[in-house]
Amino acid sequence: MRLLKDNRKSMSRKNKICWLLILGLSLFPSVILSQQPTVQMVVDKNSILIGEQFKYVVKAIFPAQYRVAWMNVPDSIYHFEVTGRSKIDSSAENNKNVLQQTITFTSFDSGIWKTPAFLISFENVTEKKTIRLYTDSVAINVGYSPPDSTNQLRDIKPIREVSVMDYTWYYIVGGILLLLLASTLVWWYFKKRKKKVKEVFASSLSPYEEAMRSLEKLSQLNLQNPEEIKQYHSHLAVTLKRFISRKQHQDHMNKTSGDVLILLTVVELPKENKSDLAAALRCGDAVKFAKYLPAPPESEGCLTKIKSSIYIIQNSIPNTKS
Repeated sequence: MRLLKDNRKSMSRKNKICWLLILGLSLFPSVILSQQPTVQMVVDKNSILIGEQFKYVVKAIFPAQYRVAWMNVPDSIYHFEVTGRSKIDSSAENNKNVLQQTITFTSFDSGIWKTPAFLISFENVTEKKTIRLYTDSVAINVGYSPPDSTNQLRDIKPIREVSVMDYTWYYIVGGILLLLLASTLVWWYFKKRKKKVKEVFASSLSPYEEAMRSLEKLSQLNLQNPEEIKQYHSHLAVTLKRFISRKQHQDHMNKTSGDVLILLTVVELPKENKSDLAAALRCGDAVKFAKYLPAPPESEGCLTKIKSSIYIIQNSIPNTKS
């Protein structure tokens, strides 16, 4: 009896070990598979109208030791066209990496067509092995919209009344306003121009008195200072031109020295005075353009020559208006 009991205990232990081995072997493939990459694919619709779009979503789940070569989807495949594709989103799920992308397809061929199976490669960096998985191929029914069984004719768009507007008066009023604006601008321009001319020569003094005061101020400048020498000769010419401009009521301020001498041909200046005036103006041009610095006596002589010429012109040119 004791021997029989020992045999039974021995048998029960062996049975337990066998069952544990069987259970372990059955779980081993699932453990291995849980460490393998997987690819999932889903479409948002299996039936579309011609030209309608559908979403093709691909999701890859893989452990961290794998490096992925993502699927290559061309812009145009048999019976299908790619109209858009999202970026490849990456995330983590249950300690695994997840990549997901959405491809938007359309089709212009009626019929039932299967999408291609796209390859995604997974390279095991530690074991140097490559696993090649393909996405599922799904059938897409591409058809036309169902025909209208009522056989009634319908307008593409409802009839809409069109109002015809006459823009003639708008053009007339616009033309009048444009003409008034142009006239106002022309009037304002000439008025402003006249005001500027008057402001240039406006003075409470007579032309001769103003010229004499200007020469008196110039005689007080330091003719040893190069800057004041330039100012001295520049204002000598300006004083003469302003005096002639005010006498004749014409703007001669932009005239050159040669032009001024030509203007004074109408004045009966003695030959000696004409030569002196020309010499004074040439000296001023040399100071202005050639950076010539005359000695103080020469500069004072220029002022005396221009002063004498102004005195003669005052008595020779009447106050005229152009």
